[in-house]
Amino acid sequence: MKWYDPSKQTTNLASINKTQLRGCIIAMPPLAEQHRIVAKVDELMVICDTLKARLNEAKTTQVQLADAIVEQAVA
Repeated sequence: MKWYDPSKQTTNLASINKTQLRGCIIAMPPLAEQHRIVAKVDELMVICDTLKARLNEAKTTQVQLADAIVEQAVA
C-alpha cells in the first residue's frame, strides 16, 4: 500500500491547502460507535464536573478551617 502525503514542507513549516485536504480520506467509526463514544465522553464530563465541585467544596472547607484555627490562636 502506498502512503499518500499531500502536505508540503518548506523551511520547517508543513502546510496543506483546502483542495489537497478535500482529497484526504479520513477514517470514521460506524455511527453506532460514534454514539457510544459521545455517550462515554458525556458520562466522563459529568464525573469531571462532580470532581470539580467536590474540589471547590473542599477548598472552601479548608479556608473555613484555616480561618477558625487562626481565630482560635489569636483569641
